[in-house]
Amino acid sequence: MFSHTRQFVLIAVCSIIFVGPSTAQTTSDFDYTGDYVMQGKGYSANDSAYTGTCSFRRAEQGYQVSCYNQDTRHTYAGKGLARGDTLAVFIGDMLQGDHDAIYVGEYLILYQRKPDGSLIGTWVSTKSQFAGSETLTRKK
Repeated sequence: MFSHTRQFVLIAVCSIIFVGPSTAQTTSDFDYTGDYVMQGKGYSANDSAYTGTCSFRRAEQGYQVSCYNQDTRHTYAGKGLARGDTLAVFIGDMLQGDHDAIYVGEYLILYQRKPDGSLIGTWVSTKSQFAGSETLTRKK
């Protein structure tokens, strides 16, 4: 069950990243567009490592995101916003939402860009206690 504490943490993280003084730039000068190799693992002792691919494409003020997990053979879709060296992604399965919109949120992932261009991410599930980390390395 999704707790109010977890919901508060998700809102607080997004607020810290994207809400600032009105003069703050809300997008990144770095272009995250591209294809990446994904490697990750959940923090639970029973979680298996996973591999796959992710792609980021520019869309309006942010990014359209698609990640394929090779181990589960499942594709996740979502959106992302960047600010400086930080990229936040909200991703999951596509479901029908309010106002004829598509809801894709299942995971919140916060990536930090490293000098070599790799993205080190920490993720949490919006629907459970699960969390983990992953690394995205740009394909050459």
